[in-house]
Order: sequence, then structure tokens, then C-alpha cells
Amino acid sequence: MTSPYDPQPYAAAAAPQPQAPRRGRWRMVQSLAAGLLVLALALAGALWWWAGSSGSLAATLTRAAQYLPEGQSLQAGEVSGSLRAGGRIGWLRWSSPQLAVEVRDAQISWRLAPLLRRELRIDSLELARLTLTPGAPSSEPSAPLEQLLLPLQVALPFRVQHITWAGPSPIAIDGLTGNYRYDGAQHHLTVDQVALAQGRYALQARLQAAAPMALSARLSGSLQTEVPGSAQPLQAQAQAEVQGQLATADARLEVTARLRGAADTQPPLSADLQARIAPWASQPLLQAAADLQGLDLAALWPQAPATQLSGSASVEPTAHGWAMQARLHNAAPGPWDRQRLPLDSLQAQASYDGQEWAVTEARLQLGKGSASLQGSYRPATQTLQGRAELRALNPAALHSLLDAAPLNGQISADGSDDGAVRFAVDLRAAAARATASSGAALRLDRLTAQGQWQDGRLAIARLQLHALQARLQGQDLHISTAAPSLQGRLQASLPGATAQFDGQIAPQSGKGRLALDLQDAQRSQRWLQALPGMAGASAGWGLEGNAAFSADWQGGWQQLQRQLQAAGLLAGDGQKATAGDGGFALQARLSAPRLQISQPGPEGAAPLALELQHTSATLSGTLAQASLQWDGTLRHVQGPGQPELRARLQLRAEAGQRGAGRWQAQVNALQLQASATGQPGPWALHLAQPLAITLRQAPQLELEATAGQAELSGPAPGKVQLRWQPLHYAQGAAGTQGAARLRSQGELIGLPLAWARAWQIDGHSDGQDALARLGLSGDLVLNGRWDIDAGEHLRASATVERASGDLSLLTGDADAPSVVHSSGQGQAAALPRVGASTPAGLRRAALTLSADGDALRAELDWDSERAGRVQLAGRTSLARTAGGWTWPEDAPLAASVRAELPDVGVWSTLAPPGWRVRGTLSADARLSGTRAAPRWSGQLAAEQFGVRSLLDGVDLQGGRLRATLQGQQLSITELSLHGGQGGRARIAGYSGNRTAAPQDGGTLSGSGSITWGSTGEAGAPGLSGITMDLRARAQALQLLVRADRQLSVSGDLQARLQGGQFTLRGRLKTDRATIILAESGAPRLGADVVVHSAALRRAAAARADKASQASGQVQAARPPDIAITLDLGEDFALQGHGISTRLQGQLEIRSSSATGGQPRVTGELRTVQGRYRAWGQALDVESGLLRFNGPYDNPALDVLALRPNISVRAGVQVTGTARAPRVRLYADPDLPDAEKLSWVVLGRSASAGGAEAALLQQAALAFLGRGGGDGTAGIARHLGLDEIGFKGPQAGADASEAALTLGKRLSKDLYVTYERSLSGVLGTLYIFYDLSKHLTLRGQTGMQSAVDLIYTVRYD
Repeated sequence: MTSPYDPQPYAAAAAPQPQAPRRGRWRMVQSLAAGLLVLALALAGALWWWAGSSGSLAATLTRAAQYLPEGQSLQAGEVSGSLRAGGRIGWLRWSSPQLAVEVRDAQISWRLAPLLRRELRIDSLELARLTLTPGAPSSEPSAPLEQLLLPLQVALPFRVQHITWAGPSPIAIDGLTGNYRYDGAQHHLTVDQVALAQGRYALQARLQAAAPMALSARLSGSLQTEVPGSAQPLQAQAQAEVQGQLATADARLEVTARLRGAADTQPPLSADLQARIAPWASQPLLQAAADLQGLDLAALWPQAPATQLSGSASVEPTAHGWAMQARLHNAAPGPWDRQRLPLDSLQAQASYDGQEWAVTEARLQLGKGSASLQGSYRPATQTLQGRAELRALNPAALHSLLDAAPLNGQISADGSDDGAVRFAVDLRAAAARATASSGAALRLDRLTAQGQWQDGRLAIARLQLHALQARLQGQDLHISTAAPSLQGRLQASLPGATAQFDGQIAPQSGKGRLALDLQDAQRSQRWLQALPGMAGASAGWGLEGNAAFSADWQGGWQQLQRQLQAAGLLAGDGQKATAGDGGFALQARLSAPRLQISQPGPEGAAPLALELQHTSATLSGTLAQASLQWDGTLRHVQGPGQPELRARLQLRAEAGQRGAGRWQAQVNALQLQASATGQPGPWALHLAQPLAITLRQAPQLELEATAGQAELSGPAPGKVQLRWQPLHYAQGAAGTQGAARLRSQGELIGLPLAWARAWQIDGHSDGQDALARLGLSGDLVLNGRWDIDAGEHLRASATVERASGDLSLLTGDADAPSVVHSSGQGQAAALPRVGASTPAGLRRAALTLSADGDALRAELDWDSERAGRVQLAGRTSLARTAGGWTWPEDAPLAASVRAELPDVGVWSTLAPPGWRVRGTLSADARLSGTRAAPRWSGQLAAEQFGVRSLLDGVDLQGGRLRATLQGQQLSITELSLHGGQGGRARIAGYSGNRTAAPQDGGTLSGSGSITWGSTGEAGAPGLSGITMDLRARAQALQLLVRADRQLSVSGDLQARLQGGQFTLRGRLKTDRATIILAESGAPRLGADVVVHSAALRRAAAARADKASQASGQVQAARPPDIAITLDLGEDFALQGHGISTRLQGQLEIRSSSATGGQPRVTGELRTVQGRYRAWGQALDVESGLLRFNGPYDNPALDVLALRPNISVRAGVQVTGTARAPRVRLYADPDLPDAEKLSWVVLGRSASAGGAEAALLQQAALAFLGRGGGDGTAGIARHLGLDEIGFKGPQAGADASEAALTLGKRLSKDLYVTYERSLSGVLGTLYIFYDLSKHLTLRGQTGMQSAVDLIYTVRYD
């Protein structure tokens, strides 16, 4: 502690004073000031830099939105640019309770430097779209302006492309361009141009910033509008001026306006307006006067009607108010809905004395009709008094939807001091029309009403309305608008229906009845649709028939509303009912003897028609406890040829609300019978015991049903018992991640397989049921059971197994003919088909599916005595997704299949009609991989399998198959078949087969592979994804072994499928063939015979339906590519239709996309040693060629057949094509046709003469042989001869020399003929031997023996 006493006072005084601390403090202050200055400069620089950054403008708008007054908001988006230079605003919205402003695509550019001079200079402001939406008007009166001073001088050029005022009457303004400027003393506004309605305007305005705020504004513009009935538009010039002051409540403005049309405007157009306005007064208009001539209001204001107004109107001040009068004439009147003013002339006088508005006289003229009005209104007491009288007023002139019948009548209203207004209306049409109204216009025939209006309540003592062919009458009606309610009686009568309302409906109380009696629903619907604007009210649905509906209610509509809201059926708070509130009760009844509802189907489809028949329904009770009874029939009528569905339902049920979002129902009785025309029936469902159902809507959707039992019966014997345990379903249950949960368990007992016979397969009208189409029958009965618990963890199992009975496989012809009895009236009954069947000897059949978590297993166990044994076991995995359980593409697969079929022939019914299969089949396969890429492994084997068709003559037997499954490939390692044996078909004779039919059937061997699921080209969209490569070799394989047909071939075939393209290549050679064509078939009706029957019509309709569905059938993606060479070999014999020959040659069979998928055949076939019978004679086919060059059934023909053993070359020549052959007689040298015919038929020249008897015999033989060669062909063939004929007498001889001739060719050059005289007992044997082409040796023996050497010389 220091003492105040200093021992050396003088030394201390002599010491120098310390000055360093003062200089340090000053330096500190200087440093601090410098630092603050640097910091300020740094902050200013940073702010200046930030203001120039690209995101500063958006940040500023976001920050400004946070400081707006309460009730205002600012939003902006797509903002780019800087605060220092401006930028682009994609959209901006500012809103307040009174106004909302929305800007689209704004471009703004400004400079901040002028702000230092207290100037705000905006270089440009461009807006693409500006929308102004007014809000609720402010209830506070506008305060008078005193001054409008701004802190900165402003310069703002602007341009707005489109402005929309989105108020109750929208206004569109385009192309606003101008400039706003404030110089500190005055506001200047210049609008260079703006387009409004059909005019373009410019504005110059100047407003003083300080009091008295002198205003001076001048508007100029031009108008151009269309004139009805004229091709020249109307043009006019408009000018307006406003002068005055805006400051204080005493502000006054003088307004003058002029509108002048062009000098040549017809009719002349002019308008002059003068007005004095007090802008801040409650009644701003002080005085106004207007003189009009030809004024169109639509040219000035978009929402105004088009007019041609002429006349004058004025508002003049009086001692206590105003006096108003108007005398106007409209040269272009029209309906209001067509943007016209329904007024020809108006004369009116009115006044306001400060307390009452009074209309002393008002007369409106419209066409030949008029309306007169007188009345008064006091705003203070809201007292209204008035009278209106209508005289011949045309309603169609007011609105185009109204009928043109003139109206006459009166409307009056008398008010009293208590606010009640009594009114009376009596309007009548001038005269009733002779014909009923079409409904195209709203016609009012009569309206009579008397009532009173007071405090939002309307009381109508009497109401009578006749309009639109309908009548409405009402008595003692009381309507309240404050709390909407209705009480009274209403009766309505309209075309085809009557309706009635009698009662009261109020918010908290009500009671009454509503009834609708529909006598002719179709007529009522036509009347409704004929009303204006109601053409599409039915949405395409049609009604027909009659029905009656009535409803009795008790309670108020708010009670019903609260009940519905509490139940979650109606949006709202759902407030609880007040004490003593009994709720809303309803009892509704429906009686429909016949009521049909129909809707047109899609294009080309039959309409949808649902019809109620003899239906009665009752719904009674409250929302908490309601009962339903239904008893009726429902018909579903489809298009022509489609079955009619019919269902009869008897239902007794109860339901009600059991709290918020909770419902409970109980089905006490349920009986349903269903049937379809053309199908056996009916089917019946019967509920054996009551069923209770509970539904919860919150907090999750939950459905519960009690245990129950139902019985199902059908047209076939047997009944099915369906039993189930309590059912539980929840959607969005807790712990299931929002997915559904299902718990169900039950069993199905006694399902007979024979029930499938009750259903015919679509497209088949032959009476066969579904089982017959599959080749199955029997008395098999199935049982089933299920147990499902699906939620977060899935546990489920389902089993279908044999309970009793057996399954039979039809081994007869599945397409056996039906026996039909028809009366010719369109009703036919088919007898049941009876076909041979083989019992399968079924011992066990069971199919089980089970799931536990994500593991899914399937098992099939089939064990039968004759239909084989099949055992299948497999497993895979499921995946849980938000939508439930799914089977993913990468799910692993593991399965094994073991099958043994001891007799494949049991399943012959699955083969085409008439075909049979036999043999044994065994398979042992394993499946692995995933669902997207399954992989197989195992063995397939078949022994002693064969294919047989007696009708076609195919008998392949002794087959053997060995195949291996590996991955996605089936490899056929061994395939062999033996041809049929025992065929003895042979064409004997010189032109027939050279060899006998082989007894060895030959062999067919093959191998190859089939691959599926390829990822290369075959896996491309639209392709099959299957590749195939098969090779086969035939060695003397007998394909046909029928009695009249035999064919054995040898060769190689190769079939491939790659990239969706099927390719077939091969070379085949016929080792031997015998083809004997039938000489005639079954008799047929001529083309001019037409048979009509109902059965044929139904068959034709079925074929048409099947043809219409052909577009939906599976078709090859690409036409097959086929190239096969067929060599007919050396022993291909053909006989039939008079010809016997061998054929030789080679054909090329082609089919590809170039041929459109149609087969084309090219090549040439020739006849070898052919014989042809014609006109009772046997002709030698000297040359026969069939040339194929395209269609397989239309080869070109070149055949020449000559009669042998005559001195000239004569016969028949066939040319042309198979579809259009040309047959002519032939002779070399050429002869007349009569000579040719004589040589061919008689064997000599016609000049040799002869008896007519022999010629008649020849003609008779030719006639009898028509269509099958000739009449002797069959006899000669059975006797082993080549010729049987008649030889006519020589010239000058009688008919007794005629003889019967029998001929046989023993070799190519040796021919033997025996002649037997018809009148004698002796005969002659002739032998012809061709030594050369021109030299023939003839020998004969009998009554005379001789040897002749004949030399033939041919010349032209």
C-alpha cells in the first residue's frame, strides 16, 4: 500500500511529465477509425459484389416476402439475374385479401447508381402476362387522398403483352405500352397504345403530387367493329377528358367524352357524355347527361351486348336528390344469350329523394310486346312496392331457349313496414298451340302463384305451373333460405310419369313422403332428353318399362348429414347429434314389374341390356339399424346368337353403423338361381345359416365374416357343400407395412366332375359339352380345402383331391354325328351322344399347393390303372412387395416329374378325328434354374408307339423314342418308325404297276434337338424364342396302305426353326405308288337348290362368329420356307375317271415369303403307256404332259389319246389347264369333226354308212358311262379286259351283222380281239401285232381264217 507522503517533493516536481500515453490513445483511436473504415469499405464492396451476383435478385425477393404486412404474401420462381442490373422472373405472385397479382415471364433492367441522386431509373420492364384477380371487397370506406408524394424520382418505361382482369366479368387487354415518370412535383403517365375490346387507345395524364392534387387526363382512340348484315366494318373515333381535383372529400371531377363515326358510317354513329363526379362520396355521380346515336356497347366493353342505341339519358340534381329519365331506342335487338340486348325501346322516369327510389313510369318495348313497370323502394326499411304488366311479350326474344308463345299477365309486389312482401304472379300464354310442344324450347303455358316473402322465408299459398307438357301444382309451400327447409305439398305430372311430395324437411326435423310412379320409362326419358341442355343427361343409358318408387322419411336433413359424416360417407366434421335427436329414418320401396336399362355397346358390339322383372325391394330403418328385403329377377340380354343370362335373388339382410367408421351387417337369408339360354340349368346357391359381416374403415380397412355354410346345386345330380371358418381381411394393417392381410379357412365337399357337361365350349354349337370336347367322362367327385393366412408372413395351403368315382377316357370318335329332331320351326333337340369309353381305373388324384413364408411348394399325385401314373413335386420362392406377394423373375426353381403311361392309346381322343395312337411313354425329368431361366434335365422314352388312321390309310408302328433334356434343350438321340404292312393295292395291266405291293413297311429314322428360351435373335420381341433342328430319313417307308392307295417313299428331310423362321428341306422319291380314284362320289344337290332351316342358320352364325375371331388366333410370325424335291420314280400308277397310266417326272415344291406363304409347284410329269376310255372305246395315250409352274392344283395339260388298230390317227386332245381344260377331237391328217368322231367311235369313216341300231347302242353306252369313264369300263375292268364294245354292220348290210367285241392288250405290240355276232352263233378271233410304226400283222380265225399284212401311209 503506498503512502500519500512523498520524501522527495522537489525531485518529483523537477522530473518531466509523461506524454507517451496520450499519443498511444490517439493512435489507437486512429487505428480503430481506420479499421472501421476499412471494414465499412469491405462490407460495401462485398455488398456491391453480392448485388452483382446471379442469385442476388432471387435472394432479395425471398427476403422481401418475409417482411410483408400480415395477410399479404409474395412468391416467385424461375428467377435469374442480379440485384444490381436486373434479370428475369419466370413467375411472381403477390396476394392480399382484396387483390391478387400474378406475373409471368418478366424482364427487368435497372441501374443502382442514380439512387445516390434520389432517383429510381428503370431502363425497361417487360411482362408477358399480367393477371389481376379481385378478392373480397373491403367493408371500410375509402379515405380521401390528401397527397401522393414519393421519396424518389421515378422513370419507368413498361410493356405488357397481355393483361387479364379475372373478376366475375373477365376483361382482356393486349399490347399495353407506355411510360411512367415522377419528377418530385407531378406524376406523368403516358400510354402509347393499348387494345381493349375492338378499340385501340392512347392516354396522357398528369396528377399533382401535393394538394389540391389537380388532375388532367386525355384519352383518344379508334374503334372498328363488325356491323350485322354489312360487309363493311364500322369505324369511329373516341375522345375523353377528365379535369378536376382529387384531394380532400370536396374533390370534384368533370368528365366529357365524345364518340364519332366516320363520315360515311351507316347508320350514323355518335355519342356525347358529360358528367360531374365526387370520387369520395357515397354516391359519386352528381350529374350526368348522354346523347346517343347508333352506339354499340360491345365495341366499348367486351362483356357488353351488341347494340345500336340511340336517344338520351340524364341524371339531374334536385333539392333533395336526383331526377332521372331515359329515352332510348335499340335498332339491333336480340336474345341475351346471343350477346344481344332484348330491348327495342325504353322510356323511363325515376327519382330519388334521399329516402326512397321511385319509378314513376317505365315502359320497355320488345317487338310486338311490351312491359310496363311502376314501383318504389325504401333502402332504410327495405320496403318494396311494384306492379309489372306484360302484354304479348315474346319470351324467345329474351332468351333463345324459351318458346315464342307470347305471354300476358301481371306481377305485383306489396311490402309492409315489418319487411313482409306479398306477391302475386299470373302469366299465361296467349293461346295454346294446336300440336303438343316438341320440347325443343322451354314453353311456359301458365304460371300462377300467390305468396309472401319475409326475412328469408318464402310462403306460397298456391302454385300452378304448366310448361313443357308437364304440370306442377303446390299448396301451402313454406321455403326458408336462412336454414334451408321445405314444407308443403307438390304434385307433378309429366309424360310417362307422376311424382308427389307431401311433408316437411328441415335441418332438425322433418316427416313426409316422396313418390315416383314411372308408367312409361322410355317416354319419360325422351321427354327429359328433349329439354334444352339435357340431351346428354342420360350418358347413353336407355330406360324402358315401368316401376314405382316411394320413400317415407322422418327427421331433418342435417341429422342425415351428420350421420353420413360420422360414418365417413360424406366429407365434414360429423358433429354428434344433440340430446333428444332421434336420427333420420327412411322407409323406401321399389316395385318394378319390368324395367330395362340398356347402353349401346362399342362399335360393332351388341348393346348392354339389364332388365328387372317382377322385382320388389324394401329398405327401412336408420343408418344405425336398417333392413333390406329383395325379391326379383335380373335378365342380362346380349346380342343375337348370344345366351340370355337370368338370375333370381331372394335376400333378407340387416345392416347398421356401430360407431365411427364401423359397420355391421347380417345376411339372414340368401337364395340365388342362375341360368342361361342354351345351357342346362338352373344353378342354385342357398345360404344354410345366417352370415354376419363387420366392416371397419378406420384406422384401417378391416372386414370380418363369421363361419358359415352354403349349398350349391346344378342341373346335373349332386350337391356341393361349401363350408368356411371365420374370415378376416385387413388392408394396411399394423406391422404389415401397409399391405393386406387375409385369414381364411374352409372346405369344398362333393364337387362332381359331371357338372362340366353343363357348359358348352364357346364357338361350338354342336351340343357337345366341355368334357366331351376334352374326351373325358365319368362320375368322378372331388373334394377341396384351403387354409390361408397371408400377411407379413405367408402361410397357405390348398388341396383338390379325388373323393370317389372314376374318370373315363372316350376312345370313340369325338366328332361322331349328332341326331337332331327338327320341326322346321327353329326348335331342334339333339340326342345325347354315346361314345365308347375306357375307365382310367383312377386310384388317387390329388393336387396340393402350399406356401410358408417365401417358400412355395406344389405336389401332384396321379395314380390310375390305365391312364398311367404321374408324380410331380416342386418348389420355388415368392417375394413380398408393397402390392403384396409376387413371383419374381429370379425366383429359384426345383422340381421333379416322373410319369409312366402304359398305354398312350387311352388318350387317342386328343388326336384329330379318326386318328389313333398307341405305345408306352415314360419320363423322368428335373427342373432347376430360375423362373426367367428354367433348366431341365432328364430322360424321355417311348416304346412300340404308332399312329394309325384307317380313313387315310396311315399305319406307322413299332416306334421307338429316346430323348434327353439338358438345360433348355431337348435332344432326340433316337427316333424310329416302321411303315404299314399288308397292303395289296395294285393296278393290273399294261398301264398299271410293274411290281407287287411290298410287304415290308420300310423305316423312318430321325434325330435332332429343340432349344427354347434363347437370348439371341430368337429372343427378339415378336419371335418364338424356340430353335429346332430335326433330320429324318425314310427308306421304302409305306405311308399309305389302304386298299385303293399305296405309297412308299425314300429320302431325306430336314426341318429347322431359327429366329422365328421355319425351314423345311428335303428330297423324296417314290419307290412304288398305287392311286385308284373313285369313279363317283355321293350324290349332291345342284347349285340351284337352296335349303333353309333354323339349324343351318345357327350353324352359319356360328361359322361367322368363328371367322370374326380368326384375327385373334395365333399365326406364324413369318411364312414357312419350304423347298422339297419329289421324284415320282418308275412305278407310280394312277387309275380313275377313265385313265390308267404310270406317271414319271420330278416336282419342286416351294413356299416362302416371296410366294405369300402359298405353296408353288414347278416341274413336269409325263404319262407312260397310258390308256384312256372314251365313248365306249379304249384309247392309247400317245403323249401326256402335266406342266406345273405355280399353283399345285392348276397344271398345264398336253394330252393326246388315239384309238388303236384303225387306219388313221384319230382320238382326243386335251390342252389348257386343270381348272380350264380344252378338249377337242384329233385326227392326223386333219378331218372334219364328224369324220373324227366316226373314226373314234366306229373305227371307220362316216361315209361307210351303217345301220342306226349300232350307232344308238354306242351312244347309249357313252351316255351310261358319263361321269365315270363309260358304261363298259367297270365291266371290262372286272373281267380283266381292256375293251368291250359293239361293231356296226358294213355298208349296205343290215343290222344282223352287228357284233360284240372283247379286247385285251397282251403287250405293247400285241393286241387280241374277239368278235361275237349278235345274230349268229359263231365268233371270230383277231390278233394284231405291230411290226413297226407303219407295218401291222393281222391274223384271224373263225368262220374264216386269214393273215393280213397292213402297211399304213399317212399324208395330209
